[in-house]
Amino acid sequence: MIYTIPIFALLLLVEFLYGYFKNRNTYHDVKDTFASLSLGIGQVVVTVIFSASLLAFDNLLYKHRLFEFGNAWYEIVLLFVIMDFSYYWWHRASHRMRFFWANHVNHHSSTEFNFSTALRQPVFSPILRPLFYFYIPWLGFDPQLIIVLGIVSLIWAVWSHTKHIGKLGFLEYIIVTPSAHRVHHGTNPEYIDKNYGGVFIFWDILFGTFEPEVKPVVYGITKNIKTYNPIKIIFHEWQALYKDVVQSKSLGEAFNRTFRPPQ
Repeated sequence: MIYTIPIFALLLLVEFLYGYFKNRNTYHDVKDTFASLSLGIGQVVVTVIFSASLLAFDNLLYKHRLFEFGNAWYEIVLLFVIMDFSYYWWHRASHRMRFFWANHVNHHSSTEFNFSTALRQPVFSPILRPLFYFYIPWLGFDPQLIIVLGIVSLIWAVWSHTKHIGKLGFLEYIIVTPSAHRVHHGTNPEYIDKNYGGVFIFWDILFGTFEPEVKPVVYGITKNIKTYNPIKIIFHEWQALYKDVVQSKSLGEAFNRTFRPPQ
């Protein structure tokens, strides 16, 4: 992740300069940009703190692997597809289960849409995401290769957060393009909970969550929190979830408030 920082910085600079000279600047709010960067730094910090434990856990699973996969090109491609499939369900759960939404909502909390929005990452994802990925090293894929492909997916995710790239023809039905991901960040009724894919959009087509970009996208969340404070951005939904659980009248109600879709 540290090695990718110069790449992200260059992408932000290129996008800003392109928008500036084309009179299509998408960096309207400096405070919002810094809030996004702060959350990105927060996730890096959490990743560094827990990386040794998470890698040790993956290595333990890999030690007891079910199969033996190597580093042939077709095995790498297979791993990449499996990881993207896992990402689809992790991402979908992050929108359809309130516990995971409490972590993910900060990524959608910006009303801007640019490369800095891609860095507005859910801070606790490094801890929660392994719940959807743990089986991959257990299947027999090298944990270090998983890390490398994870970085590739992370870089890919950045380019899809821009307004400067229009629709890309037939690719709209194969990969996650900026057009597809703009839909995902929309609060328009027809765009909510659509286009969960990370690299490949055909998961959404297959599982019925695909929506093409037609109307102009209204960015943000349905109840925008209107703050630049990174602490409030990170914890506002956790705080609301805690309040609802405490006020629950039964364990069943508390469970439903925690794991049912957010309102």
